[in-house]
Amino acid sequence: MKTMRQFFKHTETYIGLAVAFAFLLIFFSVWMTAYDGVSERTDDLKIGFINEDEYFNTDEIVKQIPFQMKTYESVETAKKEMNERKLDMVMQIPENFTGNLQKGETNSINYFINEANPTMSKQIMDGAAKNITGKINENVYQYKQQIIQSNLSEQMKTTLPSEELAKNVSANISQVIQSLNIHPVQPSIEKVNEAKGFAVTMVPMMVVLASYVGSMIMSMNINIVAAKLKSNYSKWSIFMTRLIINLGASILLALITLLFLEIFNMNLKLSIFEFLLFQVLVFFSFLSLTQMFVIVFGQGGMLFNILLLSLQLVTSGVIVPRAMLSSFYQGLGEYLPATYAAEGYYNIIFGGTGMGNVLVILLLITAVTLFIAAGRVLFTGTTSKSSSSLAVDGEL
Repeated sequence: MKTMRQFFKHTETYIGLAVAFAFLLIFFSVWMTAYDGVSERTDDLKIGFINEDEYFNTDEIVKQIPFQMKTYESVETAKKEMNERKLDMVMQIPENFTGNLQKGETNSINYFINEANPTMSKQIMDGAAKNITGKINENVYQYKQQIIQSNLSEQMKTTLPSEELAKNVSANISQVIQSLNIHPVQPSIEKVNEAKGFAVTMVPMMVVLASYVGSMIMSMNINIVAAKLKSNYSKWSIFMTRLIINLGASILLALITLLFLEIFNMNLKLSIFEFLLFQVLVFFSFLSLTQMFVIVFGQGGMLFNILLLSLQLVTSGVIVPRAMLSSFYQGLGEYLPATYAAEGYYNIIFGGTGMGNVLVILLLITAVTLFIAAGRVLFTGTTSKSSSSLAVDGEL
């Protein structure tokens, strides 16, 4: 009991208990609200639609598809936007679709599913392709039955000697019609930007989680060291040293990440230089963000970092497609670096376009967080005993 009393005489014990409670509270609050109603928002997923057969009317079928549909003139344009993750799937009715149906030949509808997306999105689109084909088969089958039966009845009335004989023959032919192929249309599903193995699908979430948690802990410890040194060194010297340490750590961690990906045989879709540039920016943006909160709020800034950890996991699109989140969480995710880290990793691991936009936004986020942190340092009183030594190189 004496030992326990000594523990509770130290503030750090209470801080540890508070952090454990904060983790639980924040994760419950964020995850339960962010994922509430997700299953009801599958209709926010987007499909690009191309109908190259001018004789095939798809109006009724399109109305029954429970997703956002956007019509394109060419499959190349639609696939380009899918590679930019503006679409989850592309659906193509080929040019000779009606002609093949009239000849009684087995036909196909082409589906292109972007694998550079969260697993949930890919599974939904895969199921959607089969369901859409099923609905088309139902419509085609019923239409063929009606046309054949109608035409035969009219022809037999005029050619057969009696109406009774015409009815009997018509009944026999109806049985033949019932035996027609009820699946004249088959789905042709092509997986675009495909990468093999379940482990590959976990890389975006793993890197985002590991990078941000590592940044949180590093920023907290660097801040403790900075507090110990502030009485001996100028505030700007300490601030610039933190930036240099963060940048150096980002470069080192990017190299280590590349090494791990090579060890586990991850086939990168970008050059090594592009990957390293992206990964350095990811780490540096995370470090700049977590550092900003501890500079502005001290150790209390860790509560904000814990909150952002949870927010970034749910809004980045590594677990649930961003389109299925509420508008609030979708909008929030646009301002957080994990969203663009995840998007970049989908391009790196699976393939796709838009890396230039990802790099620019990560740079902007980093610049804003550094500006806010520098502003806080600017208005912090100088406690340095050697305030004359403002040259950063000399202090390092």
